[in-house]
Amino acid sequence: MILWGRASSVNVQKVLWALEESGRPYEHKIVGGIFGGNDDPEFAALTPVRRVPVLQDGDVTLWESHVILRYLAREQVSPVADMWMEFGSTTLQPPFLGLFWQQVRMRKAEQDKATLEKHIKALYAGLGILKTGLADGRTYLAGEGFSMADIAIGSLFHRIMDLHPTILDDFPKVDEWHANIAARAGYRKWVATSFEELRVTE
Repeated sequence: MILWGRASSVNVQKVLWALEESGRPYEHKIVGGIFGGNDDPEFAALTPVRRVPVLQDGDVTLWESHVILRYLAREQVSPVADMWMEFGSTTLQPPFLGLFWQQVRMRKAEQDKATLEKHIKALYAGLGILKTGLADGRTYLAGEGFSMADIAIGSLFHRIMDLHPTILDDFPKVDEWHANIAARAGYRKWVATSFEELRVTE
């Protein structure tokens, strides 16, 4: 297998973590961001959107991170796991990206306090739903077993916690879940990493 994408992309981190969990051998080709290459003919032929990640597995070529996660998990993705993955896409990732752009990808003069507060409020609402999902004593989002849902959503939390360290103070169950998945080797290797290369400064 070949994974195309820069390790500083949270969507690429999801796939790198999943590959680490699977134990399958793969080649990692770094593309995107400060590394460029999105418009190189070899990469452009793989995906019409010219964004990372892209996974090649023999004759199979896939783009979109959650599609790749489902492919790597095959039959192991349950409807419950799939539901939480979609929740991550629709409810948690948009305000996370808003928070990240406001605090990391924009110059100070471009940042807007009201917009930032709106994204934080939306994150709190999403965390409330996550808290409800974990209220029955689940260790993982889809039940007792670790799944791609934990990767899809958990990959956002290193940056969320770095930018807003107290955000889980009111969500101890979510904090416990995050501490559990953050101890996994794939999280430590690919997710708990610096994003300073992405920071825009004056």
